[in-house]
Amino acid sequence: MIFFTFFLFWFSIQFGELVEDSVAFALIVSLGILHGANDLLILSKGKNKKAVYLKHLLIYLSIILLCVGTYLFSPFAAILAFILLSSYHFGEEHMGEKIKEHQILNAIYYMAYGLFLFSMLFYASLSDVNQIMKELTGTTLTRFQILLALQSSGMFLFVISLFLVLKKKNSLRLFLKELFYLGLLFIVFKTSSLILGFAIYFIFWHSIPSIMNQVEFIYGSFTKQGVVRYIKKALLYWSISVVALVILYQMIPEINLFSTIIFVVLFAVTAPHTWVMYKMKA
Repeated sequence: MIFFTFFLFWFSIQFGELVEDSVAFALIVSLGILHGANDLLILSKGKNKKAVYLKHLLIYLSIILLCVGTYLFSPFAAILAFILLSSYHFGEEHMGEKIKEHQILNAIYYMAYGLFLFSMLFYASLSDVNQIMKELTGTTLTRFQILLALQSSGMFLFVISLFLVLKKKNSLRLFLKELFYLGLLFIVFKTSSLILGFAIYFIFWHSIPSIMNQVEFIYGSFTKQGVVRYIKKALLYWSISVVALVILYQMIPEINLFSTIIFVVLFAVTAPHTWVMYKMKA
């Protein structure tokens, strides 16, 4: 992930925003959507398959309907929920194997990590963020709000990290390495477009590691054959998602930015996917 981050950092300097966004959209639509396309397969694993699977399927579909209902009732609340859920999900995927403390402390740390990432991204590309916010909600975010989120999440990250180091639960080296990664990502966010910056983290730091974990969970180990089977199983759901994305973009004339539709679709699948990943790791 470091290699691809540096490569796309160089790429963002060499090419204009149109090329950057085209590459970002291709990455998000391919690997980004793919990494959540086998949720139902993951839910089908385990004992008492039929009864448990039907129950889980009902919950999964109910979460999607709840997301749609939330957006129709209050777009701003829906976007806020998307940011908070994604923050937790990003933190859980990236730090889940590194931070093993009390469940509540873990959840706070995951949320703080993800919110810090989003705050860095939004701070670096606030005008682009507000274009999408305006289309989705009719409102915008202020720099003060972003700075407040950045400082608050950063404080929680620092305090909990210091606590874990002093208690010898984790090494100082781990947190210095994570600090370096966050610094690198901030530089990437500052030099790239909003969509490419998001895609770099979403694909190379989140989706690919998540796919590897899912393949291992489903097939018992991470192998080339497992990856091929994973992709084949995901193709139908992935195809439906992509077609739905294109149809939505064509059907909603008020939305001019393709990136806006990307975030709408991601919101619809993030909530149920976060729940599935929680069940998988439980």
